[in-house]
Amino acid sequence: MGVQYYCGYYDGTVTQRRGSKGDAVREVQCILNEWAGRQILAVDGDFGERTEAWVKEFQRGWQIKDDGIVGPVTWDRMRWGV
Repeated sequence: MGVQYYCGYYDGTVTQRRGSKGDAVREVQCILNEWAGRQILAVDGDFGERTEAWVKEFQRGWQIKDDGIVGPVTWDRMRWGV
């Protein structure tokens, strides 16, 4: 196992998608910023068009289904990179 990415907003794996709001979305946004190595998303807890686009980009990079939905497989890749 590698380093676990965790920003402190949410530690679960409930599916997040466009229209979702709250701490789980903040976690997604923060982790995506960590992976990018820069602030690509505002950590505002609103899963909008820009967050969806970056989730798809992340998914393509890991060669997983690029549907823009953060489900179990995407959470696992985002948290562990495996």
